[in-house]
Amino acid sequence: MDDKLKSALPDILSKLGKSDAVFKSAFVGFDACIDYIMRIVRERDGKGSAGFFSSSEEFGNFLIKLENKSCGIELQTKLSKIGGNMVIMANALGNLNVKVECVGTFGLPDILPVFKTMSENCTLHTIADTINASALEFERSKVIMFDPGPYNHLTWENIKNAMGVDRLREMVSGKQLISFVNWSEIENSSQIWKGFLDEVFAGSENSGAKPFFFTDFSDCSRKSKQEIQYALDLLGRFRNHFKVNLSLNQNESELIAKAVGINAEVADEEFVKALFNVCNSDVLIIHRVNDALAYDGLSFEKCDTFLCEDPAILTGGGDNFNAGFCYSLFLKLNLFQSLLLANAVSGSYVKSGISPDIAKLIRFLEQKMKYIEIH
Repeated sequence: MDDKLKSALPDILSKLGKSDAVFKSAFVGFDACIDYIMRIVRERDGKGSAGFFSSSEEFGNFLIKLENKSCGIELQTKLSKIGGNMVIMANALGNLNVKVECVGTFGLPDILPVFKTMSENCTLHTIADTINASALEFERSKVIMFDPGPYNHLTWENIKNAMGVDRLREMVSGKQLISFVNWSEIENSSQIWKGFLDEVFAGSENSGAKPFFFTDFSDCSRKSKQEIQYALDLLGRFRNHFKVNLSLNQNESELIAKAVGINAEVADEEFVKALFNVCNSDVLIIHRVNDALAYDGLSFEKCDTFLCEDPAILTGGGDNFNAGFCYSLFLKLNLFQSLLLANAVSGSYVKSGISPDIAKLIRFLEQKMKYIEIH
């Protein structure tokens, strides 16, 4: 693995160093929220210092022991910040000098001030009220709790009324990347996708190289098999206009596999190839805690992540991975290099709590190269 990484890094660093010479643009939607990053207090030492639950298993066992009892649980807010898969991903792309048109639930009647902290490369268009999400973070995992509220009322008709079809066509025209993320948490996502296919993208088939479409379904445990299959069918329609990239975390990949009748208890390569065959995508990516996998119908690749022993933040790590993978598409990296770059953007974010710009990303990768050479 280290030899493969060492051979891939020089080309990535070279292309990153020249990346500002190429104009990069994207259109992304639709979820925006305010994240409250929290830790759960396990105990206090009597002097004001708190000890926290280190894992979801530890916290779960604590709750199980309280069956048929009442309790109080203290939460400590670590920070509040911009949230939503689309927002975090768009902000990360913006930090990498991609010009991003963002259509989302940024608040009504005006965009809420918290979202104005996003990268200046992001242009925001609001279509609905926002929501709040509480992210309970442990050492290696997180649990996000939210009331979808406005998400449940977001429809294709709402978006059309707020933006207008002609304006949407103009906004997506010429974009190298279109991305609709968080399919699962927006109740009417499939209807919205179908609306774009029927009224915005219709007639836009490309004779040359297709632009990219990128999506991440997010946690679809609350979706039926029929809903999941319909969304996968829609991806087939997106392929008429785009080169489709589907990104899933481990939990999401297993949920989709269950919905379509694929056994997840097999070797990585066998699993990814079987899932790829039913997902109507040109590239399937699965990002996990320790590694990331990808298959494009020809090549299977696996790349270790840059694990951080003392993470500044976990919430948004997957969204930064997605931003990194999308950025690799602009740079025309190969599949392994794309996973490596995606892991680097995520690793830098988790370590520092801030999505990296190009200079920070280069430094992060150079440090990793030096570490590999020394060891």
